[in-house]
Amino acid sequence: MSKLKLRAIAGVSAIAACAAFAGAAHAQVNGGGSSLIAPYWRQAADCYGTHETLLVKAVPTSTLPTTQFCTGGSLTSNTVRYISTGSGTGIAGIYSHDASKYGDIDLATAGDQFWPRVHYGLSETSLSASDVNVYNNGGTVQGVTVAASPTAGQYPLPKPLYGALVQFPVAIAPVAVAFDPVYKKVRNADGSVTSVSFNLVGGELKLDAATYCKIFNGQITDWSDSALTALNGGTSLTGGVSVPLQIVGRSESSGTTGLFTRHLAAVCGSLSGNAFADGASTLPASIQGGTYNKSTNVVTGEVSGKFTRAEGSDGVAKYLAFTAQPGSNAGDQVVQARIGYVGADYTLPFSTNTGNNYGLASASLQNALGAYVKPQPAAATAAFGALAPPQSNATGGYSATNTANGLRANPQDWVQSSSKTSPLANPNVAGSYPIIGTVNWISYTCYADSASLGTLTSSSNTGILNQLDTALIADPSTGLLANAGLAALPSNWATAIRATFLVPTTATRPLNLYLDVAGTTTGNTTCGAGTIVGA
Repeated sequence: MSKLKLRAIAGVSAIAACAAFAGAAHAQVNGGGSSLIAPYWRQAADCYGTHETLLVKAVPTSTLPTTQFCTGGSLTSNTVRYISTGSGTGIAGIYSHDASKYGDIDLATAGDQFWPRVHYGLSETSLSASDVNVYNNGGTVQGVTVAASPTAGQYPLPKPLYGALVQFPVAIAPVAVAFDPVYKKVRNADGSVTSVSFNLVGGELKLDAATYCKIFNGQITDWSDSALTALNGGTSLTGGVSVPLQIVGRSESSGTTGLFTRHLAAVCGSLSGNAFADGASTLPASIQGGTYNKSTNVVTGEVSGKFTRAEGSDGVAKYLAFTAQPGSNAGDQVVQARIGYVGADYTLPFSTNTGNNYGLASASLQNALGAYVKPQPAAATAAFGALAPPQSNATGGYSATNTANGLRANPQDWVQSSSKTSPLANPNVAGSYPIIGTVNWISYTCYADSASLGTLTSSSNTGILNQLDTALIADPSTGLLANAGLAALPSNWATAIRATFLVPTTATRPLNLYLDVAGTTTGNTTCGAGTIVGA
């Protein structure tokens, strides 16, 4: 009998969903990318395939614990593998079709081991029209150069080999401003340790844009700052004692950083000395400081007012968490007070559902309408607002003449840009959380065999992409996304994505955008081209 290990899930529906699978002939698919969504994606993949370990790119490769959302009854012929690398590396893997970009994926075998193929990636970094042009015609994206006639260190053009680039959103993701509520630990005479926490009215840290712009531009460097006191009930967070504030961010090309910098570029423009000009997948060079090695716990070159950078969301969360202990003598103390940005799934209460144990809190941020909002799924849904998929009617059905939101054939039109002018850069919607974006699926159109394709797209309760709007995943109260602090796409988006890329309708089939098998003579004719070998 299947059982669930999450308190909030509606047990009967999940058990039924997990037990309904039949032994269809599917296969292993491999992907990497976003660390923001990694814990949730591992849980979702385990509901529709064999239970796998969440791999995390590091030196050496590490793992991250995840709670099983549904156990037993999963389709053992499906294996959806994933390594958390950061969005930039996920994109690099797709463009190069080189799984060595992900790093070692077998901890038990000596030497670096790599997956034989790349099938998909996940990324909050949206691919623009110029990025799509590189995929089709050549150029460089995320350090990967592709060319029609590649030379040493370059890769073949992906489109002639694997078909058109595919990009569409799979979840709405709030980016939390995260911190550990404990800022000091003191050794007592009896050997015990007393933890001292910030004075938070109602347990909530409130930040308006003017204040967090100063924090993340390195202009507020102490938790006793008067701006923080004024926003939080007029009581000093530290009792008036000076407590250094250290900002923490990502070291690698990161989609989470892209969403974070896009928002700061949108709201911090009036701040003198603002370093955030537009959305970017790396932090501005002028405010990059030291580094934290999550494998060795070594910090190098930390500077007040500049970001200490760590690899991956797990690295940032690990450095934010107050795990240090005071010395062994009575009166010994240690002070640590950091603040940074991670996906909401790495903060409480959602981290208890995904299996993380960092104990991080998230700040309530003032949105464009003046309300203080926490990074919750409902606030993410509100922020996404009335955005509509390309060439769609109100329900997501195909409308060839409705091109106000772009064309379905253009991968860039399915996502919001990294520009500070994007509607998601600072949503002006009631109830919205201000730092928001989407996690995007990136892949090829053509696959080498029907088994791999079926693991992704089968409509018979087995293909993972066809399940992302089911109650098990998308229910706003009990679904897997909500339990991870993320939000499902509105139903019109799910309809448009399914009909365009997964199960074509009479109206969308002639577009030839749906995923199919290389060499097909009866399906997507673009996959039947002579050069196509499939992923």
